[in-house]
Amino acid sequence: MRLQQFRPGLALFLVLVTVIFPLSAESLTAESMYRSMFSRIYQIRVIDVASDKKSSIGSGFQVSAQGLIATNYHVISEYVQNPKRYRIEYLSHDGSKGELEIKALDVIHDLAIVAANVGEQGFLQLSSEKLSKGAPLYAMGNPHDLGMSIIDGSYNGLLEKSLYEKILFSGSLNPGMSGGPALNDRGHVVGVNVSTAGNDLSFLVPASYLQMLLERALIANVNHDYIGEIHRQIFHNQQQYMQDILSAEWQQTRLGDFRVPAELVAYFKCWGKSDDREDRRYEHTYTACTSPDEIYVSPDFDTGTIDFRYDWYDAQQLNRFQFYTLYSNKFSASSSTNQASKEDVNNYQCNTRFVTLASHDWKIAMCLRSYKKLDALVDLSLTMAQVSENSKGLLVNMNATGVSREMAFKFARRYMESIEWRN
Repeated sequence: MRLQQFRPGLALFLVLVTVIFPLSAESLTAESMYRSMFSRIYQIRVIDVASDKKSSIGSGFQVSAQGLIATNYHVISEYVQNPKRYRIEYLSHDGSKGELEIKALDVIHDLAIVAANVGEQGFLQLSSEKLSKGAPLYAMGNPHDLGMSIIDGSYNGLLEKSLYEKILFSGSLNPGMSGGPALNDRGHVVGVNVSTAGNDLSFLVPASYLQMLLERALIANVNHDYIGEIHRQIFHNQQQYMQDILSAEWQQTRLGDFRVPAELVAYFKCWGKSDDREDRRYEHTYTACTSPDEIYVSPDFDTGTIDFRYDWYDAQQLNRFQFYTLYSNKFSASSSTNQASKEDVNNYQCNTRFVTLASHDWKIAMCLRSYKKLDALVDLSLTMAQVSENSKGLLVNMNATGVSREMAFKFARRYMESIEWRN
């Protein structure tokens, strides 16, 4: 799960830290690395203008001699979404502070570059070296706003079955460490702290994505249309990955009388379970699949996921009326799974009809809801119920969030056409 922004007094999962001066080629211990780097780490603060108090905090580290600082996008997302209500500032180890200006954003990989007037200072070097599994890593940050800390762990390669590359770090990142660096034993940045799954399972954004964002920040003019930039990035990203999905050869799985889409591409995860308890007069089997990554837009809004679920019911012991009651109670439309508020999305608009598909009759509800700020994007919710049998049937629920209308209809059409009757 992605860590939420750290707010003083709330135990939310979130990571923030900072990075520093390029060190020598000699390997460093955690103790010597901490001594060398803690003075170069900045706390990144989102300040509520009306109260002049911290709304959330994180960390950042200097990545250029000109005062450019790296952090996570989600650390400053409140300011990005509402720059009139908030401001962003840094706090250094000696208590000095100052305002920050956004230079570049990468909402897809949860990164940001901000500029501070900190003068000519040393900066941390980004690593391009390949690591072997088990190599030591050190993450730094300010967990729970309790003071600068260093956490040792190890590199466990890139996360498997992930749309966006992440490094698996066997260290326990905590709220307050987001945006901070994870360093190899030479003090070079391997990744940026971003999220945790608990129990010493944490995730880093690879330094290669930060390198690309830094290059943009050094040559491009500042774009203050933050919402427009986020919109362009998400739109371009979804066009690419949806096209890749539509071009792929989809795997299928058997369920009841049908063959249905399963792992659409390599990063999808699927699981299933059967329920045939003796106290029930019907058998129930389900299969569910999902893409594992979402795009963090704001504390109340994430997008960019695809998930679907199939429920097969076989109720030979129920009469027609009993089966219809059971079956109809399970049918529900517009069940989107992404987090969104009424400030982010409009209500669903649904179209329900009966069609013949895979030699059977179906009731289909296709629903779309548009985004208020990112107005070229929609959420798709597709619900299907096989209605041609009296004692058995297949229910389908599919959601695709943060896609264009064009891709939503293309995906829905191929998805429905991929359902096959086994006989």
